[in-house]
Amino acid sequence: MRATMLPVLAALGMITFSPAWAEDKPAAPEVSFRTHHIGTYRGEAVGVGDFNKDGKLDIVALPFLYLAPDFKPVKICDVEGEVGEDGKGYRWDFMNAPLDVDGDGLLDVVTASWFGKKAEWLKNPGPAGGEWTRTLVENNGNYECGEMWDVDGDGRVNEILPAVTGTCWYEAGTLADGSRGVVKHVISDKTMAWGVGCGDVNGDGRPDVLRPDAWFEAPADPRKGEWKEHPWAIGGKVDGKVDHTAPILVYDVNKDGLPDIVTSVAHDYGIFWYEQGKKDGETTWTRHMIDDSWSQPHSLALADIDGDGDLDLIAGKRFMAHNGGDPGEFEPLGVYWYKLTRGPNPTWTKHVISYNEGIGSGLNLVATDLDGDGDIDIVVTGKWGGPVWFENLRK
Repeated sequence: MRATMLPVLAALGMITFSPAWAEDKPAAPEVSFRTHHIGTYRGEAVGVGDFNKDGKLDIVALPFLYLAPDFKPVKICDVEGEVGEDGKGYRWDFMNAPLDVDGDGLLDVVTASWFGKKAEWLKNPGPAGGEWTRTLVENNGNYECGEMWDVDGDGRVNEILPAVTGTCWYEAGTLADGSRGVVKHVISDKTMAWGVGCGDVNGDGRPDVLRPDAWFEAPADPRKGEWKEHPWAIGGKVDGKVDHTAPILVYDVNKDGLPDIVTSVAHDYGIFWYEQGKKDGETTWTRHMIDDSWSQPHSLALADIDGDGDLDLIAGKRFMAHNGGDPGEFEPLGVYWYKLTRGPNPTWTKHVISYNEGIGSGLNLVATDLDGDGDIDIVVTGKWGGPVWFENLRK
């Protein structure tokens, strides 16, 4: 379902089913998770992909690659920075995006960081092994994070949206000198609040790019056309204000045919969905609270956790995002999924995956069928020490 473009949020709620739209829907199997502590490294970015082409999904959380099925760590690079046992400090690694940059059939890793102020890609050496060589993509100031999306609408999630002050996207391609590398496409040079997402907001079949201050309507050719800016204000703790968000997700929450928005305040309390409406020919956005019982919901994703055909929300609490300076930073860590029951009065039911067990989430999380058994698993990491794989036992 390309309407959401992949990544997801988290939330809370209760709902009563309405027979008019729920009577024929079979009951979904009960969902439970098994926790696998894969590593103890205090980093904040994670990615998933088949890096050795054996048909199994692996985990990358630099400086380590964790190969399936045993997920033993293999160091592939060095990472600058330090994080203490109290979670204070930072590793200079804020993005781990799996992408075959050089076109050799092997997944490489595109990384960037706030403190390094640059993006780089690490070449997968294949069976030869050894350290993965770094190549500079660009120096573009602070990188807050970044993830994989389907920006060009071809049905493949193989473009990157980095969270930088301007708005741009990356893809693998041919550089001006004829070599293979990461190609940059600029959408807007205007400085905007942190937070980025992708999805078809206006229903024209093209993935748009979203920021807290505005969404950019995709042209027919996303590489050469002009992206039209539509101002809005989302992500603020106070409705109508702009603030730093988690990934901005697109999904028709209330099943009325209009795409809605799901996101959160990244460094405070509040996970929301914004209902798209129409009034006098103009688009309106009405905010609805999903959950404001815990803070730092910096990472979100949408995926069908319970197999009922609707996308649910996954969210985790970031640990020591600003070294203890944010609201609620010292409250218990947790990872949650919110069952969405869609319809005219949608609700989100909160389910605990982990609470007060020293496991949260960092700058991103990955919702995917890691073990290939037909249901959606969750992979997280953070300055608490990870990665952790939550195995969905529904199947």
